[in-house]
Amino acid sequence: MQRKDETTPFEKKSHFNNSRDSYVDESGNYIYTQWVRQENGKWEREVLATIPFTEENRDIIILLDQDDHDVDLGSRYDDENTDFGFRNQQKKSDSNSTEDDDFRDDPINCIAGKSADTFSLLFQEESPTDPRIAEITEWIHSLPESQIDLIYEHLGAMKFLEDIRREEELCTGKAITKQAMHNRWNKIIAKACKYFGVDKPKQNHCK
Repeated sequence: MQRKDETTPFEKKSHFNNSRDSYVDESGNYIYTQWVRQENGKWEREVLATIPFTEENRDIIILLDQDDHDVDLGSRYDDENTDFGFRNQQKKSDSNSTEDDDFRDDPINCIAGKSADTFSLLFQEESPTDPRIAEITEWIHSLPESQIDLIYEHLGAMKFLEDIRREEELCTGKAITKQAMHNRWNKIIAKACKYFGVDKPKQNHCK
């Protein structure tokens, strides 16, 4: 466990990070800064605001310090898992690149699955469409717009018929009974069964 600083009035977990615009100072105050360009052209940090360490602010400052600590850990883990070979190559590319530069790596070698046929990877054919989907789509487009909307709301947006009924009442200002909404849906089911040549499913009514 990190030892409490001699001057900090609580166990400070974060460390000063020059790339971060805020930090806890030695007295426990939380400091907000920003880079400001000086008249001589140099950039220096200037304090924007200070949250003084008091009993009232103690918890919030400790929370901010913990958040900074979590950011420090995240940055450290990122550094530990960085592919420095790739980053060095990227820096080299950024510093020396021109529009006419050749590829430093063979693009073909960068394609996933080197054993795969390159032509097939670059010019993939679209997967065949299920004929049943095309048939269902054709049927849906044969319906009135109001029934198409109800299908999309109930099956597409996964809304309950009761929720659809309430929303429609709010939009239109007209009362719609639950039975009327169920009748609309039953008409769609009946049309679908007739179109596809199947028996309409029986409904089990709970007493």
